[in-house]
Amino acid sequence: MSPTLLARRARVRQIRRIVVAATVAVFLALFATIYIQMAVGKDPALGSSATAGQMTSTSSSDSSSSSDRSSSDDEYSEDDSASTDSPSDTVTTAQS
Repeated sequence: MSPTLLARRARVRQIRRIVVAATVAVFLALFATIYIQMAVGKDPALGSSATAGQMTSTSSSDSSSSSDRSSSDDEYSEDDSASTDSPSDTVTTAQS
């Protein structure tokens, strides 16, 4: 074999090793990041439902607010907008 062919094969082998090493390093870094998040309890797939135990909600069911609506068949109209809502009808969530 010629020396140029041997040099080319050596360069190709070196480039392949570098690419494989970089790929493995990136994979391990990403896997470790996800593993650590799961171990700590910050599961991104659960979203906000992970704090369901910490959520507090307050609401009042006023029968007068439903009877004040003038539309039949429970259709939403512009007259019924937030004017009948009181501060006690809001939902409060707490996340840490």
